[in-house]
Amino acid sequence: MAELRRYLPGDEGAVSALLRRTLLEVNAHYCPKVEIDWLYDRYTPETVAQIARDGHMYVMTEDGAIVGTGTVVQTGERECEIIAAFLLPEAIGRGLGTQLFDVLESDSWCEEADRIWLTSSVNALDFYEKRGYVNPNGYRTRGADNLLTMEKRKNG
Repeated sequence: MAELRRYLPGDEGAVSALLRRTLLEVNAHYCPKVEIDWLYDRYTPETVAQIARDGHMYVMTEDGAIVGTGTVVQTGERECEIIAAFLLPEAIGRGLGTQLFDVLESDSWCEEADRIWLTSSVNALDFYEKRGYVNPNGYRTRGADNLLTMEKRKNG
């Protein structure tokens, strides 16, 4: 079973490598090249460290190796976003995404939020829909920003 913990300084290299590898080996089959290139360039170790400082970053490990990650950031008084939620390609389909999201959604910022939202890749839509996320733009419809936004509302 995988273990989840908060990010520690020094994790940024492994997290960056995980994000970039999964973008190239998984997401590139479903997403526009311009989007993959932008994300690949964005997820440097330095940017990962900054995201961890600004949010609540979690890492999932198996046998000491990082196999998954996700971060919760506050985007409003009672709103949070889950960003950069990825698993290594060989970790996909083993229930680890569910384990990761159970922890992310139980983060204190998500617990206090009335709205949790995220940007999805096409290949992850089924997963998010099963967890109760819906697209505010309509079923599997891209927004004006050309992104697939998914949200879960609570408390009304």
